[in-house]
Amino acid sequence: MPTIINAEQWTLFDKVMYGGLGYGAFCLPTDFFKVIIAIMFPPLGEIINIVEDTINTSFPYINLKSIKKLFEYTNLNTIVYSFLLTTLFYFPGLVYTLTNIVNKERKITYDSKGLINPINNDDNSNNTITNIATIIGEGTVDVGTTIGEGTVDVGTTIGKSFENLGSLF
Repeated sequence: MPTIINAEQWTLFDKVMYGGLGYGAFCLPTDFFKVIIAIMFPPLGEIINIVEDTINTSFPYINLKSIKKLFEYTNLNTIVYSFLLTTLFYFPGLVYTLTNIVNKERKITYDSKGLINPINNDDNSNNTITNIATIIGEGTVDVGTTIGEGTVDVGTTIGKSFENLGSLF
């Protein structure tokens, strides 16, 4: 057995069945315990999902900021929805809570109509293509509008025409 461990042929199944989680690296996803708690009781998973950013790493773990965030109107609605859906035979509440956990992890937000807001990974508030002519060279003409609204008239670059690039996005 030590030769298998030293050769790093020790699989997760072997670690669980024969012990040895202390050997080598063993990584868990960041939301592992939050998902486990959500599976046991979805409203509690929702509460942890809401206050996780405000919890301290030292005592006292929960402070006034955590409590204020918990009692915001939208967060109370989320907890109540999770509780009500959980009372409807458990699975609707579980799906709702797990969806909220994934949405927070992926930073997906919704507008007032319930539609998904576009994800903006840039620091800019708009998604316009700027200064692409300086990156490619002077051959780029009429770069166009934003990607979200459909890019039109991308122009010519280095002798090749990119006419319908907006349909790719």
